Amino acid sequence: MEYSYELIKLREDLPIKLITHTSDNQAFIPRHWHESVEISYVLSGKIDNIYIDGKEYESREGDIVVINSNAIHSFSVNRGQNRKALTLFIPYEFIKAVYPDIDEVGFDCISIDQQNGPKKREFAELRENLNSINNAYLDSENNPLAYIKVTSLTYKLIYLLLKHFKIKKKSSSRIKSWKYIERLTIITNFIKENYQQNLSLELLSNQFNFSPEYLSRFFMKHTGMTLLNYITAIRLEKSFPDLMNTDHPIIQIALNHGFPNEKSYIRAFRTVYQLTPSQYRKDQKSNRNYRQT
Repeated sequence: MEYSYELIKLREDLPIKLITHTSDNQAFIPRHWHESVEISYVLSGKIDNIYIDGKEYESREGDIVVINSNAIHSFSVNRGQNRKALTLFIPYEFIKAVYPDIDEVGFDCISIDQQNGPKKREFAELRENLNSINNAYLDSENNPLAYIKVTSLTYKLIYLLLKHFKIKKKSSSRIKSWKYIERLTIITNFIKENYQQNLSLELLSNQFNFSPEYLSRFFMKHTGMTLLNYITAIRLEKSFPDLMNTDHPIIQIALNHGFPNEKSYIRAFRTVYQLTPSQYRKDQKSNRNYRQT
């Protein structure tokens, strides 16, 4: 759960990365960005909230959402039943090698409310391709030739996206996008490295030679959240393994991860998970014990 630039690591023999999500527990992935084009595909259940560059969506079974390179996005799911979703990452370099003009275009590919729309047939073809990629990807552990099929299907995926969902980017927006992404990356990297410290707006503005007012406006404008909320999200993310994997007191976890006191940690945790840290820890332990019986 990090709000940051994300590096996507691939298997050397496959051109894409694919993750299957099956947990029915509540989860929150704060805002982040990466160069890879990301595709979210819900097989069952739903994703309660997908944020992409200022817009929010609810994605249900069969829905496909394509997130363009360096778009700031986040995911949030509540408790559910029989939830299963795929996340697929296509590296920027792979697309660039296939289509050198990729910097000039993006993809307008969100199937929500398009079940009977003009793109119905195109989305059906895209679903068929994604299902085939998933099946071939799952077979890659046992089939030494599966990487060939995954690669060929990935080429078809890029072909479908370019043929049916390509839109032209404005030149000025590309320049501005790269400029603020680079600046955001520098700021967020500093916060991740120093999240345990007392990070005030004054300290951060001095660090980057901005006025406090400009830094606040810049961060809010390009991310849709305040600096304080971002810092809190990082602290929550870093504290989560200690909460789940140790018996450390809540106050110790809070102080170890930059929260000024236990109360502030509980308040921040409850905002995201609707439970206190103690309640969440107890609930998860009870679920594990139940599955083991």
